[in-house]
Amino acid sequence: MAQNHSAHETTVSAGRMSSSSSGAGREQWMDTVKGAAIVLVVFGHSIGVLTQWGWDVFGGWSQINVLMGQWRMPVFMLVAGFFVTRSMTKYGKRFWRLRPLNMVWLYVFWTAVYFVAYPVIGAISRGRTAGEMFALIVEKTLLFDSYLWFLLALAIYYAVQGLLGTKPVPWAVALAFLVFLYFVPGMVDEVSWGTNQLGTNWLFFLVGAWWSQNIRSWVAQIKPWQGVMWCVVCLAAILLWMPTRDVPVLQHFGGILPPLTAVPAGLWVLSRLDGKPGMGWARYVGTRSLSVYVLHPIVLQLLIAALSVVVLDPTTSALATPVTWIGVPVLMVIALLICLVIQRLTDRVPYVWGLPAPRTAPKRITGEEVTAQTNANR
Repeated sequence: MAQNHSAHETTVSAGRMSSSSSGAGREQWMDTVKGAAIVLVVFGHSIGVLTQWGWDVFGGWSQINVLMGQWRMPVFMLVAGFFVTRSMTKYGKRFWRLRPLNMVWLYVFWTAVYFVAYPVIGAISRGRTAGEMFALIVEKTLLFDSYLWFLLALAIYYAVQGLLGTKPVPWAVALAFLVFLYFVPGMVDEVSWGTNQLGTNWLFFLVGAWWSQNIRSWVAQIKPWQGVMWCVVCLAAILLWMPTRDVPVLQHFGGILPPLTAVPAGLWVLSRLDGKPGMGWARYVGTRSLSVYVLHPIVLQLLIAALSVVVLDPTTSALATPVTWIGVPVLMVIALLICLVIQRLTDRVPYVWGLPAPRTAPKRITGEEVTAQTNANR
């Protein structure tokens, strides 16, 4: 996969990277974390797509989605930041090609794919013409409101990190925290899906970028009782937040705590589950999380569009009751499997998962340089 080397480097934090090529010292629990997070993303979007096409969904699935939403994207961004400063040291100026520009390319390329695919899907929908679907996706792309917001957000985070450098900058962390406080509790109305997520998750990316080694060491060394305490604190934060979600004033404060406590609790739980029987799927999906993230919206829409050709009225169909209760997990699993098959078939296709690799070899990082960088970040 020489031609896809840049995608390989990018996906250390966001996408596909096999454990055999990950290098010595790479904790594989990070792939398990990414796998669990991307599965939860597909889970949430499965609910949205089913309801969008007129199917009833069991309310409990939506409640689970709300709770898991406090963890999945913050932890995704945290892990995405883990190897950024290392890449800056290793690649120098080529970091811009391998990280920010590569993500911009993926955003542009897959937006173009969506432009082609979505009107086709809309053309077989009973309520939306191809032209209407095309206009909708153009509008959402321009407003940073598409499923692909994650790619552009990473491009922005990487670019800002390239300007900030490898050592922690206190004012940047303070600014990221203020932005987090502004967007998370609902003090600002939703500008757009991507814009709000961009403001919400920058803090986690910065923490991952500048304190990667500290976090990974903490995860490896935390005692069981400490991990349990984090889970208890997270549960308490959620129990405090949920009753206040629609209460004026209180809603602007309760929403701050769940993501801040869910991230460490989730890291501890999944790091301990990594490698256990029945958890191999999480690590496998985690090494291909970027591909799954990009592909799953199209796959979900295609699956439901195909079903709608057969089922003209979801409310009177014999499938209505089964879909209500198990439609979400079944749709999620089928979509994941299809995404993994597509990724495998397109893995070596040029430009699909990244720009071609630079011709010159990266700088070799010595153990002393890694130690010096770690000490500087502490």
